[in-house]
Amino acid sequence: MTFVALEGFSGTGKTSLAVRMEEMGWLRLQESAHAVNSDIPVADRADTAADYSLLGATMTYSSIISKQRWKRNIVSEGYLISDLAYAKIRMELGKSAAYPKMFTMVKGILSEPALRPDLYILLKAADETISSRQLVKNEREKNLTEFFRTRYYTALSEIHQELGEGEVEIVKTESDIDATLKDIVGIIEKRKVVTA
Repeated sequence: MTFVALEGFSGTGKTSLAVRMEEMGWLRLQESAHAVNSDIPVADRADTAADYSLLGATMTYSSIISKQRWKRNIVSEGYLISDLAYAKIRMELGKSAAYPKMFTMVKGILSEPALRPDLYILLKAADETISSRQLVKNEREKNLTEFFRTRYYTALSEIHQELGEGEVEIVKTESDIDATLKDIVGIIEKRKVVTA
C-alpha cells in the first residue's frame, strides 16, 4: 500500500485528481481549506489563528493514516508541507505568525514513519491555466495576490529541503485529467511504490 501527497498551487488539479484516485479505490483526504469550517479564512486572507486551524484540519488525518496506512492506498490533497508553505508566505506578508511553531509540529509528525508520504506529486500548470481555474473557485478559496502564486513553489521547495522530505515528482497538469492521472500512475509504478 502507498501514501501519496498531491501538492500544488490552488487550481492545479489536486482535488480533481484525488477524486479520480478515490474512484479507483484510494482513500482520499481533502485538503485543509476544504476540511475546515467555511467561516475560517483561507488563501491570502488567512491569519495566525486560521493557519493553526488549517494545520489542525490536516493533523486530524493522522489517526486515519496510521490506522489505514498498511491496509489501503491513501491520497491526500495537499498535506502538512502544503499547509506550511502557505503559512510561510503569510508570515512573509505579515498576515500570520504561526509558521515557526507549525514547522516544529510538522517536523515531529513527519518523524513518525507511518505519517510520512511515500511520494509527493508536485502539480504544476501554466499561469493562464491557473488563472482560468481560479475564476471558477468560490470567493473564499481564490488567491488574489500574484505573490502567492510566484512564491508558493519556492517556499514548498525550501520546506521540503529543511525537513528532508524528498521523493518529489513533478507532473504538468495542462492536459486532460485522464492523461494526468495516467502520468501519476506511471510515476508510482516507475518508483516501485507498492499499491494493491
